[in-house]
Amino acid sequence: MPLNDRLRFLRNCLNGPGTVGAVAPSSRKLAQALCDPYRCCDKPAAVLEIGAGTGAVTRHIGSLLGPDDELDICEIDPEFVDILESKVLSTTTFAPAVRAGRVRVVCAPAQAIPHEDRYDFVISGLPLTAFSLEDIEAVLGMVRRALKPGGVLSYFEYVGLRKISRTFSMGKHRARLREISPYLNKHIRTYEFDQQYVIGNLPPAVARHLRYTTQTAATHS
Repeated sequence: MPLNDRLRFLRNCLNGPGTVGAVAPSSRKLAQALCDPYRCCDKPAAVLEIGAGTGAVTRHIGSLLGPDDELDICEIDPEFVDILESKVLSTTTFAPAVRAGRVRVVCAPAQAIPHEDRYDFVISGLPLTAFSLEDIEAVLGMVRRALKPGGVLSYFEYVGLRKISRTFSMGKHRARLREISPYLNKHIRTYEFDQQYVIGNLPPAVARHLRYTTQTAATHS
């Protein structure tokens, strides 16, 4: 990714940590981990990416798009939408699917996605650990409505971030983390069927894969 796009990503993170929540775009290895369930799909699929940022994961999704697959991209930041449209979706990887109407971009919060039972995969770059409990519930509620039965949510969080933040943060930030962590932990225990640690990411991250129609204990890859 060009340096100016990386600097724009960092600037937007500092200006709006509740909507960006990262100091650098996801690495290629993290993008691969997030897309792993989709990569293994052997039939036409509908994919929703939420919190696409500057397109680090979007680029990898594009490399996996089949001739009958559809991709909706949701990003709340207009500057990031401009980057997605001008520097990602205009490439030869995406251009034919964009012209065919199989790839679309929506500049809106994820909670506003209206579809029900539409997507086989939701791939998220949203900083859930930076959200309030109310916003997390709204996003995950949307995801559950939007996924087809048996569909998969893939998202990531930074390794140990919640534990470290609860220890060293203060005031409202600490109170928020103490509220959201039990909720996220219960959600993970109930629905996660796989996880992949990506130590080479900056910071190290874990990609989590959840399925809402079965309650399966987590496995480690």
